[in-house]
Amino acid sequence: MSAFSWPRFRRVFLNDLQQQWKKVWIASLALAGVALIAYLTNLAPRGGPPEIYVVLYPVILWSGGLLFTSMIFADLHHPLQRFHYLTLPCSNLERFLSRYLLTGPLLVLYVLVTYAAFDFIASIIASGLTVLSAAPFAPLDPRIVEVTTQYLQLHALMLLGAIFFRSYALPKSLIAGAVIGCGLVAVQLITVRLVFWEYFTTIIPSESVEAVRLLVLPRPLVASLTILLYLWVLYLAYQCLREHEVQGEI
Repeated sequence: MSAFSWPRFRRVFLNDLQQQWKKVWIASLALAGVALIAYLTNLAPRGGPPEIYVVLYPVILWSGGLLFTSMIFADLHHPLQRFHYLTLPCSNLERFLSRYLLTGPLLVLYVLVTYAAFDFIASIIASGLTVLSAAPFAPLDPRIVEVTTQYLQLHALMLLGAIFFRSYALPKSLIAGAVIGCGLVAVQLITVRLVFWEYFTTIIPSESVEAVRLLVLPRPLVASLTILLYLWVLYLAYQCLREHEVQGEI
């Protein structure tokens, strides 16, 4: 079977969409109810319209998106469903790309559209019940853009965890990510401490202004490294998916 075929990918994608859509809209209704309560109870009578979307949108995107991503490969680990999943007439690349799109870019687009609709309806309800209102949702707000970018970065790690871990993928992935992050920070602190020994009195780099300047990297370089790390994590997730077909369950 070839690595990628558009007709096969379209069938796999539509099949995954049909299986996951019911879960998504039921969860959307539940989150909308909770968000509406939070919206109506946080309308400040003073100080201008509150920017409720700055809090609600990240909570909905991160909690709903990461939970959905952690369960997207549940059938791969199920004792019975995994055999049906692994024998589908499609390649691993098509399987991976289909569920990556559903839980990543397409989910972000779905949350942006549905939250904009929710914000509009919630503002109408708030105007009918009270004279107060919140600031309208601004999807191009730099804070919203940053939160969305951070979700896509965490999404790659969660997708890897959803494939690698047989159960409890969400907490296991979060713990593994925290351990790896702390390890990278420790390696950075120790490395900088050894290289720039004369600038430090302790291991904490913030004690020397001169040393802190040495740690600042150009933004294009940071962006390039972030993209490379993102692509590397996705590559690991894809290779992990391939191993399931060869060696079976992890």
